[in-house]
Amino acid sequence: MKKVLLTAVALIAAAATIEAKPRFDWSLTFVPEEGGVNFEKITEDADRVADYDGALVRHLTRFFGNSGKLTLDWWVIPQIGISPDGKKLGYINEKNGVTNVMVKDAKKGGASIQRTFRSNVEGFSWSPDGKTLCFTEVRGGHHGVYLIPADQGSVVRQISSSNDNDYCGVMPKDGNTIYFHRGEGYANYSLWSYDRKTNLFSNYSRGMTPCPIPGDRNSVYCARFTDRGESEIWRVNFQTGVEECILSQIGKSFSTPQLSPDGKWLLVTGSSRAEKEKIDNTDIFVIRTDGTQFTQLTYHPGDDLSPIWSPDGHSIFFLSQRGSAKRVFNVWRMDFNM
Repeated sequence: MKKVLLTAVALIAAAATIEAKPRFDWSLTFVPEEGGVNFEKITEDADRVADYDGALVRHLTRFFGNSGKLTLDWWVIPQIGISPDGKKLGYINEKNGVTNVMVKDAKKGGASIQRTFRSNVEGFSWSPDGKTLCFTEVRGGHHGVYLIPADQGSVVRQISSSNDNDYCGVMPKDGNTIYFHRGEGYANYSLWSYDRKTNLFSNYSRGMTPCPIPGDRNSVYCARFTDRGESEIWRVNFQTGVEECILSQIGKSFSTPQLSPDGKWLLVTGSSRAEKEKIDNTDIFVIRTDGTQFTQLTYHPGDDLSPIWSPDGHSIFFLSQRGSAKRVFNVWRMDFNM
């Protein structure tokens, strides 16, 4: 799995400096910078939220064997999902080396129900009508996009061909189109769509992790690599050809944009650094869709990533190592009041 991370959809962040590992109580739920924010733990360690044997986030790895540059990598495909009615939470479970989508009550927690019955599921999203899960899986050495009913049954529909590497399928409200990104070499990805009625594929532009914009079928938000190996957030209009950079910072990377229900904010995972503890990690950020009011939301030295909005836009669900002395990932919820 680690090889897949580095050669498929890893996100390379800023160069970092190796320092002695500091002492920190990882079991803390929040740090002073997060004062006033309510955090709620949704899953438990027994739910076995997948970390792909430590590959979900990798710290201080050498970039192409270059001893002078060290990088922070993370898996960019969404790892959790919320049903459109806000009642169900989905996450990737890992057990005995097998990963699948599990679903539980988003508010009460409790027992989980398995919704995919595969061997190597790496991420998923919910369709806007709540009837379908669109997931990414590795089969035969290739990544592909697949569909399965969200509530019952195990019949799977394959969208990708067996020879391509496709990731991060997402469906806009029309329910017919599936957007995804295709890998065409290291840090080289392009945006595609599949029409479920005509079975036709369309290629648009470079980018990864597309985020459709309701009411604008010709535009998406996405992430793009720079020539420095860092990632930026862009808005791309396929019809007019207009491409706008929404978020970019030299020395940092941002991935997997998620548009708020009111259409005003983008939620992203980004590279960060806990200055007090001197730890390079991933944190959660928001920025307005016009590129203003960029704000860091989490500061815990543990990794926070893969955030998604609640249907009402007042909460954010995300993966985090916070609250775990063993740095185990769980799903957490936080308030959003901006």
